[in-house]
Amino acid sequence: MTILVPLEIKVREINSRTFLISKIIDSTNFDIVIGEKSKVYNLFKHNEGMYLLSKGGPKPNFQFPKKNYKKNYIGIVDEEGPIMNMDSNEIRTRLHDHIIRNIDDYFFWGDRDLFTTKKYFKKHTCKINNFGHPKFDICKKENIKFYKREIKNIKKKYNKFIFIPLSHNANQILDKKNYTIHSYNIKKNLNKTKEMFKEFLNNDKKNYIKLINFTEKLAEKKPNLNIIVRPHPRQNIDLVKKSFKKNLPNIKVIYEGVITPWIESCELYIHSGCTSFLEAASLEKKIIYVRENEDYKSSKMYKSYGYHFTSYNKCLTFLLKKIDKKNFHLDRSSKPTSIISNTKNKKYFYKEFIKFIKKKYNNKLQPMKRAYPKKTKIENYFGMFKVVVKKFILKVSIFRQIIFFINPSLLLTKEYKRKKFPSLERLELKNYLNRITTKKFNIKKLSDNLFLIKKINF
Repeated sequence: MTILVPLEIKVREINSRTFLISKIIDSTNFDIVIGEKSKVYNLFKHNEGMYLLSKGGPKPNFQFPKKNYKKNYIGIVDEEGPIMNMDSNEIRTRLHDHIIRNIDDYFFWGDRDLFTTKKYFKKHTCKINNFGHPKFDICKKENIKFYKREIKNIKKKYNKFIFIPLSHNANQILDKKNYTIHSYNIKKNLNKTKEMFKEFLNNDKKNYIKLINFTEKLAEKKPNLNIIVRPHPRQNIDLVKKSFKKNLPNIKVIYEGVITPWIESCELYIHSGCTSFLEAASLEKKIIYVRENEDYKSSKMYKSYGYHFTSYNKCLTFLLKKIDKKNFHLDRSSKPTSIISNTKNKKYFYKEFIKFIKKKYNNKLQPMKRAYPKKTKIENYFGMFKVVVKKFILKVSIFRQIIFFINPSLLLTKEYKRKKFPSLERLELKNYLNRITTKKFNIKKLSDNLFLIKKINF
């Protein structure tokens, strides 16, 4: 019996997925395949009786019509949630009829997601479940020790610090034109004109610049306080560093490891619309949300947890009064129990998921029969040829539009993909799993960035 676990942005997803896998290994005799999303998807297409725990996505990226994979099963835990915080255009494309009628299960993050979007599932047979999200299992007090070595190292190196994760569209790795085409075409419908989308990008850039300026002013006023700025996975870290015009030693732009131990280690979490605030709230951290010209729908969720400002200057004044040499005099956030089901006491995603899979699929899933096919020399040469041709094509506007309609992911550059998924090694995966499970298992490498995990002596 095999469950397929794809990873798209390794640094964001590897810990929550290996934590879930370790619990599955402890409680079942299922085999697990984990690795780079495109390779896991390819394995799904070449086998029968597989369960794919997909990370979700918009309609143009969905590539599994049920008629082609009748003996396989798909469940979605949307990595970009919570759905309730998305605009109507994005919800429609992520919960499109084409996706829902071709999947078997959908896992909501929480009650408010379920209430907001249940209507999309009414005419379909897809089973809906309200289990939360795997990464919030690790935010439980008894499980945060999963990150104990990272937390220890971070606190030792940076002492007390303010953590500012970025969530903006500026300073992209991807070429600006290609990013705009990719994002607009995925989200658009009749209500989303190019002018509206352009206005959204301009407003987002203004907030980005104001947040950078705010950070520099705070760093100047508090020179003995470290401020860690974490770029978004889609951002170019060198461009983000250049956004800071003043060379202040206590501002450190860092993108290392998964975000959760950084949040747990910080004294104060400041954001201008980053969904990682849900992890900060789950960990009951001190939170500030600051953004000017905010979108009403998304701000409603953000400003419900921690302090809320619509002026960077007022936020700065407030902070300077609240921070002294010894302490940060702010209240801690409450847990987001209405948004994330498994932030409630005694509620765990992994427990609900394992019970569900055993009950529904125990006699339907099969051992994997076909390993990931190795590429021939001709396929490797053809791959290199495609890279050269793609560089030329992406410079021409009409070709970019055509490529988008064939496959949106083709617009993403090799540099962009490498940042999203640097190499995954067998020893690295083994070390993650050993943090949780004491059961014996084998890890077999199927190809680069793709591994099969089998339990020994179940």
